[in-house]
Amino acid sequence: MASRRALKKKITHIAGDLFLVSLMEGVNREVVCDSVHNVIKLIPRISHTEPGNVKGFYKKLNEELNNEIKVVSDELDKATKA
Repeated sequence: MASRRALKKKITHIAGDLFLVSLMEGVNREVVCDSVHNVIKLIPRISHTEPGNVKGFYKKLNEELNNEIKVVSDELDKATKA
């Protein structure tokens, strides 16, 4: 398992990259900013791992992170097609 510190940094970098997408033309900024906000809300959860279900906790956390990234990538895809 990667360290919590490294995971927090990774999520912070991802949130920064997603925020840069909101600066592009044709992208729905509200959707992207909501997604960035949801990604940032994952950071404090890392420090409070569920006892007894650590593997499941991080699996769920990664799924939520991937879902938010998918939302932004869909918005970016719509903007490039328009």
